[in-house]
Amino acid sequence: MNDEELSVYKNISRNESVLAGSINPRCFFLDPVNDYEPGGLLYIESVVTTAINLICALIATSGNAIIIFTFLKSDHLRSQSHLFLWCLAFADFATGLIVQPFYGAYKIAYLAGHASASCVLRVILETVAWFSAAMSCTLFATITGERYLALHYHLRYHDVVTTRKILIFIAYLVITLAILSLLRFAVKGVEPFLYINIIGLLSSLFTLLICYWKIYKQVRRHFRMIQAQSLTTTGSQTLDVQRYKRSVISMAYVSVLYMVSYLPFTCVLFAYLSFGFTSNVEAAYDITRTIAFMPSSWNPFLYFWKMHELRLAVRNVMRRDSTAPFTEVIEL
Repeated sequence: MNDEELSVYKNISRNESVLAGSINPRCFFLDPVNDYEPGGLLYIESVVTTAINLICALIATSGNAIIIFTFLKSDHLRSQSHLFLWCLAFADFATGLIVQPFYGAYKIAYLAGHASASCVLRVILETVAWFSAAMSCTLFATITGERYLALHYHLRYHDVVTTRKILIFIAYLVITLAILSLLRFAVKGVEPFLYINIIGLLSSLFTLLICYWKIYKQVRRHFRMIQAQSLTTTGSQTLDVQRYKRSVISMAYVSVLYMVSYLPFTCVLFAYLSFGFTSNVEAAYDITRTIAFMPSSWNPFLYFWKMHELRLAVRNVMRRDSTAPFTEVIEL
């Protein structure tokens, strides 16, 4: 082999090695990620979203742990609406404990060049993330529906919506969403899975809007009835409606932020179906799902700010635990 043939052979070998390194292998049922050029859009986006998710993971885990612990320790927080909030706190706790840390670990492993480790972390992330997100969306819509039923049935509410029915519904919801998340392994293409999730997200948003519109109309009707009644019963009924109105407004804050956080992600899923998993779609996918993870961090603070009963329960539980040894000595 002369010098000219040797140089041609070296060029061909070098090009083949470069192409082989630039083409990312498929990770199980997931679309292969795009190449991350240092200083490029995907590289910068990955670093920023990783930092945000790791910080939010600490906030979501600690905040929701306090809410869950308060529900366990407070016997008076056993109503139907509190039970749904407890389940929602569990879903947010799973997001902070598993989803967001695994997102950061997956991105760090991929940027470090550990393809096999990043693939395993990505599979766990995608599976648990879709499950927890679906739980949060469904529970948000269910809580809104439960608030409407409390107003619609009024005195018959506790007979219609019982704790046993709620527990059966939650068990059915967990099993159904777990099966849907695991069925993604059995589907070759991602399109059916994306269509199912888009329909679910839009259905949750539509349910929120319909329920709050019905609640608004029902509250107006109640105020008109109160104004038409005698002064002897106005005081107590006004207090009940005002208290219910405050609880609905409190959940409205959470629901509006939920819609703001999930609508961009829903739009990106449409782009995913239309254009495929391109570099721009992947960047938007990571950014919008990071935004969708954020309610798990700010929800505990919204509960503490807007729900007076829960705020008092948290303070009592924290004060009781901090003074437990001293109280035991005094009682002894």
